[in-house]
Amino acid sequence: MFTTTPDTAPGLVPGTVPADPGAFDFTRPPFDRLTADERDGLSAALDIAVHPKGGVVLGREEPVDALFVVLRGAVQERRGGEVAAVHGPGDRFGLQALYGGGRSRVFIAAEPTICHLIPRPALEALARDNPEFGAAVLGDFAQRMAELAAERPAREMAALTMARIRQAYLHPPLFVEGGASLRDAADTMKRNRASSVLVRESGRGGEGRIGILTGTDLRDLVVLDGRSVEEPVGPLARYGLLTLDRDDLLFNALVLMTKHAVRRVVVTENGAVVGLLGQSDLLAVLSNHSQVIGLQVEHATDPEDLRHASLSIVELIRTLHATGVKVAFIADLVTELNRRIFRKLFELLVPPEFLANSCLIVMGSEGRGEQLLKTDQDNGLILRDGFDCPGLDAIVADFSRHLVRFGYPPCPGNIMVSNPEWTRSLAGYKDAIFHWIHRPDEAAQMNLAIFYDAAAVAGDPALLDEARGYLLGRLQDNQMFFTHFARPTLAFDTPSGLFATLFERRRAEPVDIKKAGIFPIVHGVRALALEKRMTETNTVARIWALAELGALDRKLAGELAEAFAILSTIRLKARVDSPHGAPHGEGGEPGAGLAIDNFVRPDSLGKLDHDQFKDCLALVKSFKDTIAYHFRLNH
Repeated sequence: MFTTTPDTAPGLVPGTVPADPGAFDFTRPPFDRLTADERDGLSAALDIAVHPKGGVVLGREEPVDALFVVLRGAVQERRGGEVAAVHGPGDRFGLQALYGGGRSRVFIAAEPTICHLIPRPALEALARDNPEFGAAVLGDFAQRMAELAAERPAREMAALTMARIRQAYLHPPLFVEGGASLRDAADTMKRNRASSVLVRESGRGGEGRIGILTGTDLRDLVVLDGRSVEEPVGPLARYGLLTLDRDDLLFNALVLMTKHAVRRVVVTENGAVVGLLGQSDLLAVLSNHSQVIGLQVEHATDPEDLRHASLSIVELIRTLHATGVKVAFIADLVTELNRRIFRKLFELLVPPEFLANSCLIVMGSEGRGEQLLKTDQDNGLILRDGFDCPGLDAIVADFSRHLVRFGYPPCPGNIMVSNPEWTRSLAGYKDAIFHWIHRPDEAAQMNLAIFYDAAAVAGDPALLDEARGYLLGRLQDNQMFFTHFARPTLAFDTPSGLFATLFERRRAEPVDIKKAGIFPIVHGVRALALEKRMTETNTVARIWALAELGALDRKLAGELAEAFAILSTIRLKARVDSPHGAPHGEGGEPGAGLAIDNFVRPDSLGKLDHDQFKDCLALVKSFKDTIAYHFRLNH
């Protein structure tokens, strides 16, 4: 049950209410649909909470067991630091927190406020006994949830329908002259592992026409029609080719292929042939839809099925990025798909008893929900105290090995389930946490930071909750500890003025965007969040939660959140577009991952990206000064 909040506010005394405090307004819908007995029962079950101006009525991660109804005052509903709605007397809120799972909204008292709290059991009993009331309260909520659930797939599909031909793989054009023989054409296909050649035939006026000859055509001409392999291809090729420009929509190519019952179209750029688009390559792009990948994961029956689903994620990222989808949306989507893959793989490898007595966790950028492209593995396993699993070493080794095949490289620091240091009992994790806090050498500080970002993906999440609770409970107001913990924020140089000068000379050295810009924000915010014992793991969520607590200036919070998004976007663009970021995988398979390269080359940035990059680095430099002052890092 909620309790009254705390600090004294003008006109309100904590734990007390004005005269006639139980004056719940039963004239407002849907409460006017309750019977007299139901009203009496609700009145007896009501609790009351008092909030000062600026107080947090309902936080992002706060456990919720009641529906809020404003009695007096006003409550702002904020999302991403912006006011999404204002709730006044008689308005209710909190249903999404009660039934909607993870939350991204915070409720703040805009003035001294009193709220009635309807406990979950009382609310559910009324909804069960009075269907009309239940439909009114929960029906609107269900509709809102359905709309929210439909929003992301709609945005994603809109992005995919805007995908361009240039985003698909094009087979290089292979030309033979019209006078070449069928044997020559077959030999060209064989040497280049191609299924067709383009035939260039010169006309009387010197202008040529281009036709196509496929492997199927060769078979029919030679085997079925009995043509000599020495006959020239010119008269036998098919002309009047279907062509599309490289910047045309992929859906236009799909429609064209369907209409004419062909499997390939010729792609041109500035009038010149640049390649052939095959039907399978077109469908490979269009099928990289998160729902399709999700279904592949859901129906996987062995790790090989999961590997194929995993290989599709990189192309999905390319498509979404190329069509202008914001990096935060891409990160949310990739996080969800990655965690589904990890969960399914774990469930395929372990028996049910193991699953019930363990918790698979991901850490680092994956734990924070900020991983865009496949980086090295950061995962661990918490085992219930007293649980013993024969063959544990083989199971965790298999898990790590399969993830490598899926395109997730081994962690250079060996932070993986295959390392016994990261597969422990709950008591073992508590011992490690105690060591990390009370004997904080460099390795311990790194381990603590990584574990603080952990998220549960399979098994019993209560094991992680208990371990995290132990971590936060062991922290003391020890300035020396937090000084040591925050110090890595300053570990890497962040260029600013020198960077700009070098850029203007077009001789700028590559900048490691992770070390210079992203990491200082992530770790500086992480240090502030740990100091406040926050349970949020996502960096932007931590930024706004700190702002709500007054631990971070709201203007600075907005600038940091924006800078983090811009830097993440520039990093993604550099890795997707760079020749160093070409897809690679086991056996050279496309889509397995992208080479890990965090360098941004300023002389390759456009003016807008350059200006934003420079401004973001200047902000990061200022934020590092703020962290240094707050944690006394210069003393």
